[in-house]
Amino acid sequence: MSVFAPTMVNLWKTIESYGVDPEPLFSAESIKIQLPIDPSLRLPYEKIDRIRAKAVSLCHDEAFGIRSASVYTASQLGALGYAWQASLTLRNACERMERFIRVANDQAVVLIEDRDDCMVVTLRLNLPSEYLPARDDSALATITKMCRLVYGDHFRLQKVNFKHATPKDLKPYYEYFGCEVHFSQPENQLFIPLSIADELLMGANPELALLNDQVVMRRLALMDRNDIVNRVKSALMEQLPNGHISDDSVAASLHMSVRTMHRKLAEANQNFRALLVEVRRSLAELYILDNSLTLTEISLLLGFSEPSSFSRAFKGWTGSAPSEIRQARSLDG
Repeated sequence: MSVFAPTMVNLWKTIESYGVDPEPLFSAESIKIQLPIDPSLRLPYEKIDRIRAKAVSLCHDEAFGIRSASVYTASQLGALGYAWQASLTLRNACERMERFIRVANDQAVVLIEDRDDCMVVTLRLNLPSEYLPARDDSALATITKMCRLVYGDHFRLQKVNFKHATPKDLKPYYEYFGCEVHFSQPENQLFIPLSIADELLMGANPELALLNDQVVMRRLALMDRNDIVNRVKSALMEQLPNGHISDDSVAASLHMSVRTMHRKLAEANQNFRALLVEVRRSLAELYILDNSLTLTEISLLLGFSEPSSFSRAFKGWTGSAPSEIRQARSLDG
C-alpha cells in the first residue's frame, strides 16, 4: 500500500497551518521532505496514516481533514492534478480521477454514476486507519476544492455522505461543503448536480489534459510492469500523430515482441484493435470540442490518412458526423 510522494506536501502544509512543526512527525517515520519531491517516489501508506493521526492529536482539531483542502495545489497530485485542471467538464475531470486514482493511492477506488439528478462520486478507501475521519474528510474536501478551482465560485454540491460517525462539531462541515451532510453512511460520496456536471469549463485545454494523461499512464505502468493495458494505451497516444501506427510499432516501443504483447493483452481480456479504437474514440470526443483544431488536424492527430476515414469512424462511434457535432455546438453557443 503506497501513496504518491508529492501529496505529502499537503499534509506538511496542513500541519504547519496550525503553527505546529511537521518535521518531528515525519522524522519519526524516517521521511525527509526535500523539495522538489521526486514524482517517481512512493511512500508507505501506513507511515502517512500514522503522521496524520498524530497531527490531529497535536492540533486538537476534529476537522483537520477539511482544513487540508485549503492548502491543496495541483502540483500535489502531479500530472493527474494538472490534467484535472485542463479537463473539459467536471464529469470529464471526475472520470479522470476514476481511471487514474491509483497513481495517488494504489488501493483507492473512485466510482462515477448518475443518480437522483446528480453525478455521484464515490470514494472507497478500504484500508485501516488510525484516525479514519481525518483521512476520509481530507479526500472528500480536496476533491470538492478541485471542483471549485475549475468550475468557479458557483460550484455547489447537493449533499455529501461520510462513512464515519457524526462529529461533535458539525459547523466546519456545513461551512465548508455548503450542503446537506450525512454521517454513518455506507459510502463516502459527493453528489454533484447534473446541471453543472457537463458544463464546459473555462480553463479546458484538451491538448494539455491529454499530455498529462500520458504522463499518468506512464507512471502507472512503472508502478506495475504487468499493467500492459495502460502501457499500450500510453504508446498509442504517443504514436497516433505520427501516422502508420501498428502493433509492430507499439510492441517495439514496449521492448517486446508482437506475439508477447498480444498474449499479455489476451491475458488481460483485451486486444490491440479494441484498445486502438478506444483510444482514438476518447481522443476524438475531446478534440472535437476544441474549436482551435480543424477536422483535418484532428484526423492527422488520430493517425487517419484522410479526413473522410476519420469522419466515417467517428459516425460509427457516435452516430453523428464530426461536422454535425461542431455545427450543433455552434448553434448551442
